[in-house]
Amino acid sequence: MNDTPLHQVLGERLIDAREAALALNLPLYWLTHAKERRRLGLPHYRVGKLLRFKLSELIAWMEESQALHPADAGHEEEADAGLQ
Repeated sequence: MNDTPLHQVLGERLIDAREAALALNLPLYWLTHAKERRRLGLPHYRVGKLLRFKLSELIAWMEESQALHPADAGHEEEADAGLQ
């Protein structure tokens, strides 16, 4: 009998779209709509008919996306200036 813990055999726990959206403060439709997942290049898995995600891969995706498309702070300040 193998004494290796199940999580080491299976790797990271897979989470559903709702858990991922809540954990990372992402719009749920980004995770649930195939067109958005493709457009954004979101890492995901199909388990039968279920859609699942690895939190670590989504975090890496977010960090990579921010590095490729940093927030343009100048535009945010211009938008805020109009509200004052």
